[in-house]
Amino acid sequence: MKRLVFIIALLAASVGTIWAQEYDSPEYVSLGREVARSKVVPYPTAEEAQRLGAGAVASKYLRPVKNWTRTEEADAVVFTSKYVIPFVWLSRQAILYVDEASGAYEVLINGKKVGYSANAFTPAEFNITKASKEEANTISIRVLKDHFSRKMECFNERTDYHVGEVYVMSQPMIRVRDVVHTTHVDMNSETAKVELGLVVKTETLNPKKARIHYELVAPDTTVVTYGHRDIELGMRQEDTIKFMANIPYALTWCAEMPVRYRLNIKTQIEGRYQEYQSHMIGFRTVAVNEDGDFLINGIKTELFYRDFDPLTVTDKDIVAARVLKYNALRFKMGAVPQNVYRMCDSLGMYVIAQIPINTKNSGISRRVGGNPSNDPKWKNAYLDRVETSYRTTRGQACVIGYIMAEESSNGINLYESYLKLKRWENTRPVLYLDAVEEWNSD
Repeated sequence: MKRLVFIIALLAASVGTIWAQEYDSPEYVSLGREVARSKVVPYPTAEEAQRLGAGAVASKYLRPVKNWTRTEEADAVVFTSKYVIPFVWLSRQAILYVDEASGAYEVLINGKKVGYSANAFTPAEFNITKASKEEANTISIRVLKDHFSRKMECFNERTDYHVGEVYVMSQPMIRVRDVVHTTHVDMNSETAKVELGLVVKTETLNPKKARIHYELVAPDTTVVTYGHRDIELGMRQEDTIKFMANIPYALTWCAEMPVRYRLNIKTQIEGRYQEYQSHMIGFRTVAVNEDGDFLINGIKTELFYRDFDPLTVTDKDIVAARVLKYNALRFKMGAVPQNVYRMCDSLGMYVIAQIPINTKNSGISRRVGGNPSNDPKWKNAYLDRVETSYRTTRGQACVIGYIMAEESSNGINLYESYLKLKRWENTRPVLYLDAVEEWNSD
């Protein structure tokens, strides 16, 4: 018996050591974090979905987390609050959404560690179904001090600790996890072809069937296309439902005419409608010609930038910039809340998204002990930021390109980051201004 107790204690100590190593090594970038996606907000009715869209408003399936209590510990600043799991969620999934924070953080539910993200500057989601209980739950977000990620965040000059928008939402066991889309424009045609994909995932341990209904609605409320697809998924499987439509070229999205279509989705399981979603989508193409000119929907477009702080910018600021003939925003490196991208979509502002990597304090040396951009140990940390930044912004019409890093020397990790982005994105340019004449910048 004593031997068994000793082994259990040893294992517990080992787990604690492993968790500690996660915070010390850039090879460990997350724990319990879902695959990054576009913003998805479920609603119990079609009317609520269409009226509220991607807004994180309290509803039957969404609980904003507010009224944080702040405490300080030796290794972290801790933000603590409460959320409630109602009875109707018990056969569904509970997903925690964290828009951004001031630094790497871990998530505790009712005192139990359920998640960790080294990158606090792009949205993250954690499945907290098993850790939650009916009625009141306690959530703590521990923003870590002196974390290794600070070496990648030399842009982060803020000294205050904070967490951004946080909420808990409920989706069914088989759910529409993401929406993806592409646009094809032929300058000799009066129409553009759009392709849409609904990424469906099941959390069940047995095969599960569902019927996914979709409806694409034009700005004048004309239904462009509609229908449904039946899908059966195996244990925790994921698949994509695809459909296409033609829209008038004149109604593609651009700064001068930020036209958006509404995609309505509803999920039907065993005859019952389980959730509704509504997405506003701007369809447009982006390309760069040999002279480095941007082509939006095939038309050469000159960009005129206005600089803003993404954490304080408002729709009035963007409208004022449009009046002054600016058509693009340049945000300083760091977190850009998802509502800011939605504002840019609705008001017609181009954005070149910046991946939150800046290692200027490490110098430019590529030798051992120099800049982490050329240290293979940091590969996961770089690729994770590339992937999460891309997956959370790829559906935004306003995002017309990506800046891969700034002031980060160059090396194997930025080469790999460039190649990974180009595998996903073959139209929008991927830029790294400090690449000088090396190949990993468009």
